[in-house]
Amino acid sequence: MAERFSLAEGKGWLTVDTQGSRVVCAAQLGADGQGLYKCWLLGGKGKALLGTLIPEGEVLRLRRTLSLAELQRQGAWPPTGAEAVLAFSFSEQKKGIPQGWRREHNPARLMGEPLLAQAAGEGGALFRQEGNGFCLAYPFRTDRPFPLTPLFCFARLERLEGTDYVVFPFRPGGCPRVGEL
Repeated sequence: MAERFSLAEGKGWLTVDTQGSRVVCAAQLGADGQGLYKCWLLGGKGKALLGTLIPEGEVLRLRRTLSLAELQRQGAWPPTGAEAVLAFSFSEQKKGIPQGWRREHNPARLMGEPLLAQAAGEGGALFRQEGNGFCLAYPFRTDRPFPLTPLFCFARLERLEGTDYVVFPFRPGGCPRVGEL
């Protein structure tokens, strides 16, 4: 028999149906336009991530089958509840580019060293000209890998228009500027 738990103060639900050694979890949450939510199954000794609720029309949905043994190992079995947590905010993505910066879609092209070019990637950064050099700024989040890892020691954390960024100073040609933090 399936159990049903409330999500987001009654704005959604999660059903948990045991089928032998497997557990089928299905969740639905009203699409509030704020972003994407992760869904967790709560137990007496822990919780298990079920996944991200995906937009489908006017709602967000998730369906996942897990092993009963894995849920027990994570302390989420037997279940005592469920929660949906905002994991990706659309409003953060709608924020404009901070004044004095522009978007650089391919920061790797600015690097003089192949290792730095690989680390800079093509995921995008903010760019600002500074004297005859430049700075790159990457959004900083503790739940994501640190950007430009080889230059970790040269980074400075800055808050730009309400968002945390890791800023890296460079000389012309893409060599890091040392001692300018």
